Amino acid sequence: MILHIATASLAHAAPILSAAISAGFRESGAQSLRNLDDPNALPMVAVRSAGLAFESVIGVVQNPANPPQASHKSDGEEEMQQQREKEEIIEALVDEDYLEMLVDIANERFEANTERIRRFEEALFGIEGKKIEYEWEDRETRNERKKREGLARREELRNRGERQRAVDGDADDEDIMVAF
Repeated sequence: MILHIATASLAHAAPILSAAISAGFRESGAQSLRNLDDPNALPMVAVRSAGLAFESVIGVVQNPANPPQASHKSDGEEEMQQQREKEEIIEALVDEDYLEMLVDIANERFEANTERIRRFEEALFGIEGKKIEYEWEDRETRNERKKREGLARREELRNRGERQRAVDGDADDEDIMVAF
């Protein structure tokens, strides 16, 4: 498994990397650290692990390579011959008992990987057993939401400033100060 997470700074990358390593993703690390003095640089956290990967050869696929030969067959017979030449031959190298054992091992690995991912989510989001609901936003939807949030924040700051001036007795319209 490999998951890349772009972060705003090295300070933002550190807790993500810590959560990944503590969850069992030992091969995780931080990348893109060359230009940390550049304010536009985005450190990348790579969450990765190959420790529970699983591979096994269980069969082979052979495609008979019969060279075309000149023949005096009809079109239908020639098509049937070409079809037979294209068919693949699949040969099992293991019996069903061995295949069942491999499936059991693979399922155990899936469970272990699922548990690692759960631990990573808990460490990252601090949720301990709660189900996380993810909602995807496309770029346009996100921009609209951020604009609404920014306007609401500006309005909140404006109202807070007006209330403060009313308390202080300096309610001039020219004194409105908005901070972002």
